[in-house]
Amino acid sequence: GAEADCAMTVLTTVVSRPTRNRAIVDAGSKSLSSDLLGMTGHGIVVEAPKVVMAGLSEEHGHLDCTDDPGALVIGDRVRILPNHACVVSNLFDVVHIVSGDRVVEVAPVAARGRVG
Repeated sequence: GAEADCAMTVLTTVVSRPTRNRAIVDAGSKSLSSDLLGMTGHGIVVEAPKVVMAGLSEEHGHLDCTDDPGALVIGDRVRILPNHACVVSNLFDVVHIVSGDRVVEVAPVAARGRVG
């Protein structure tokens, strides 16, 4: 779908599986923004599209794995397609430009901290 046309993702790690239907990742509102923009969830889990980014704390994302309970295990690294790339890009000092599985450049975010 249209997700394939999106260039920005946030790489995160599954740090907990408190229940069969829940997973916790180490990216929260400080990495993904809390903007919903009318969408269900706080972003798309690229590697597990049936999993819903159901909630965010500042440092953690709370995933609802009800529709795909076996999709994620602790230690998995997954990419989150954020709802609002404009906001997310300003949350980081640098971005990693990736081609395939290889980082080809680390670029500074010139506008970092300049929103006023």
